[in-house]
Amino acid sequence: MFELYRKRQLGDNLGETFTFFKDFGKNFFKIFFIVNGAFLVLLGIIIYTLIKVNFEAIKNSGLENNELKSDLISYFNNNEGLTFVLVMICALLLLVFSLFNYAYPILYLKMIANGEKDFGLNDVWSSFLKVLFKLIKFSFGILLLFFPILIIALVIIFFLCFIIIGIPLLFIAIPACFTFFNLWFYSYLTEEKRFFESLKDSYYLIKEDFWNTIGSTFIMMIIMQFIQAAITMFLYFVGIFIAIAYFIGNADSNSAKSIEPSPLLIGFITIIVLALIILGNIFNNVTVIHQGMIYYSLKAGSQHESQSIDLIGDQSNE
Repeated sequence: MFELYRKRQLGDNLGETFTFFKDFGKNFFKIFFIVNGAFLVLLGIIIYTLIKVNFEAIKNSGLENNELKSDLISYFNNNEGLTFVLVMICALLLLVFSLFNYAYPILYLKMIANGEKDFGLNDVWSSFLKVLFKLIKFSFGILLLFFPILIIALVIIFFLCFIIIGIPLLFIAIPACFTFFNLWFYSYLTEEKRFFESLKDSYYLIKEDFWNTIGSTFIMMIIMQFIQAAITMFLYFVGIFIAIAYFIGNADSNSAKSIEPSPLLIGFITIIVLALIILGNIFNNVTVIHQGMIYYSLKAGSQHESQSIDLIGDQSNE
């Protein structure tokens, strides 16, 4: 049986991340793809439309001495309303899409920790809607408080790299900040604490087993970045070869035919963009689940103490 509240060492945090996906992966990704599927269809339509509009703008502008005519800018100025609406809808979808994908692993683990079984899409979506306002508040709080401090700290460490001491600090600071943020987020959503209460809780949690926690995070980040970079580069080069093959096949230096919008080409570009987005979110989910193993491991002591107190209370009432 999968147990969340259990003390784990560095290797356990990594191993049980993959054990989680072995036990719950089918249901986890089923819900993930159902929810994201709706977002991705809408996002794909918008991306396709934006790419098509840009290709048509280039085509209609024509070529003059192998250079685009200046009326390309006029084309965008005349269609700025459509472009603005599409960009705003795309940004809104990405915002909700991102909030759900970051909160989803936390809400999923919370249901498991509460002893819930056989939960599905409706349960997860209902939990997400309940915390949506909290997520928005947390996002604004992070933007106003966490990121300015983080940027200042990273700039200082970057300058310290010139005297060598900053290099090891950088390898410690990045996973430390990442873990601190995730523990903060887990505490905020899982225990339903206030913003600064969760901040304080995260500080004490990361201090509890600092090197084990940071080491586990660092190794997981390296694994995920390596796999994601390999897949991203593969898709990137596939997209380049498709585009080059299309333009070579339609090359005509004296006309705009070579940049004529093709549904097939635009479709390929859209699919590659969506594939990169969904792969990024899958790897993010794996990383956040790993942070959940760390969170529940650090919380195991206080959870067992709470259960012991409850048992003492029950015995005293007998």
